[in-house]
Amino acid sequence: MHERQRATMNAAAATILVVVGSSACSVPSGGGPGQSVRASPVVATIALSNYGTDVAVRPDGKRAYVPLQTGSVVALDLTSRQVASTITTEGRPYAIALARDGAHGYVTDLTAQSLFVLDTTNDSLAKSISLGAIARPTRTPAVAVSPDGRWAYVTNATVMDDHLLVIDTATNTIAGLHSLDIHPVGIAASPDGRRLYVAGCKLSCVDGTLLILDAASANVVSRIPLPAAPVGFILAPDGSRAYTPTGLAGTVQAIDLASGTVATISVDAEPLGIAIDPRGIFVYVTCYGASEISVIDTRTNAVVATIAVANEPRAIAVSPDGRLAYVTHSSPICSVINLQRVAGVPGT
Repeated sequence: MHERQRATMNAAAATILVVVGSSACSVPSGGGPGQSVRASPVVATIALSNYGTDVAVRPDGKRAYVPLQTGSVVALDLTSRQVASTITTEGRPYAIALARDGAHGYVTDLTAQSLFVLDTTNDSLAKSISLGAIARPTRTPAVAVSPDGRWAYVTNATVMDDHLLVIDTATNTIAGLHSLDIHPVGIAASPDGRRLYVAGCKLSCVDGTLLILDAASANVVSRIPLPAAPVGFILAPDGSRAYTPTGLAGTVQAIDLASGTVATISVDAEPLGIAIDPRGIFVYVTCYGASEISVIDTRTNAVVATIAVANEPRAIAVSPDGRLAYVTHSSPICSVINLQRVAGVPGT
């Protein structure tokens, strides 16, 4: 395990720390007697049978899906905040993406052998698509779904090659296999479905690259150099901007896709998971090494709040109404956060 160091807090910074824990409800918002008490934003903890590697919320906000490394995906009832069912997949399910209509989910396999197709209307495994004999992975696989649900896109980085797989969701078969010249770690489709964005790095991954591909042909249209190697990727709802956490570099890279300019935002130790609210105003980043979530205002590219959570937060997803966030950890829990209780995030 490498040594982790917390970033030194600037006393003049406007960042607000929301304290969570056994004493959280006794911390005054203003620090003085007689002042109002700010309630903890962590409103529930859902017990899992193993740690979750990713989380995705169904568009109706009633279910969330969490891949577990024990060969299953759990469906969470977000009303009762309990595990509703367990979908057995085999393999080592890792990343998940849901179709916009909420009817299907697509889950990558950490061993790069399969793509698991979920029927999210009845919480079942619809199909396990074999990806063939693929070499040992060197980066975690990623998955995205086209806005119309017609295609699923899977990236794999292995000791032999790096590639993009295109899945025909009507037949659940592989429609295309395309080589990449970077080690991919994240992928998203543009809101109009015409472009694909693949984030990754080359060689020893000192820095990073964002590829912009034509979705129909998978040809590279352009590329944007990144100062640091990304470990994830999220696209703004309007498709104008993208954000990548950088792990050990301790930053988030905000990318203007029209101009290609990149802003570097310092956050706490080891940013890993990333999500954006439905309005595209706030980005939420799990800081694995700090047990915190950094909240970034996309209008200023500044951290406006931090939320203390349980140890080693991994993945994060925001509810369709932007009011709640769901966070997995390297322990068998999923935290539920009421974002309306987070200081510095008005009007959420």
